[in-house]
Amino acid sequence: MVNREGASMSQLQSPDVVVYVCANCLPQASTLPRQWKQHDAHVLVRQMPCSGKVDVQYLLHAIEGGARGFCIVTCPKGECHLAQGNYRAEVRVGTVQRLLREIDVEEQRVVLLHCSPRDPAQQVKQLIQDAVAGLCGLAPIDDRSEKTLT
Repeated sequence: MVNREGASMSQLQSPDVVVYVCANCLPQASTLPRQWKQHDAHVLVRQMPCSGKVDVQYLLHAIEGGARGFCIVTCPKGECHLAQGNYRAEVRVGTVQRLLREIDVEEQRVVLLHCSPRDPAQQVKQLIQDAVAGLCGLAPIDDRSEKTLT
């Protein structure tokens, strides 16, 4: 199987950064590419019906799979379209950050952003790209642990 860029699916690498985006917080007619390269990092976007659907297990699985970190984009506080999904996402991000601290991994590998569908599309895109740039600046977890062992 070949993707649009001509790379076979077996050649695609696992993502360095995963961005989980609530579909309700994106401005109308705004789209994010499903994946892109930024600072030599492979960024993968996963759109969700609500940020409250994000699960600690999936977030930790992304880190375990080799991702440097991930970003969760939610609706602004008090403006969730589906009850209190953004509050659930915030609690789950806090849980993941606590678990990362317990295993001596930087909690900055988890970024929580709040965006409104009323925000300009370019502003939302730039906010996400800035968060991804911060995550790309972190050393891969394998490299970080090898340096501390030597």
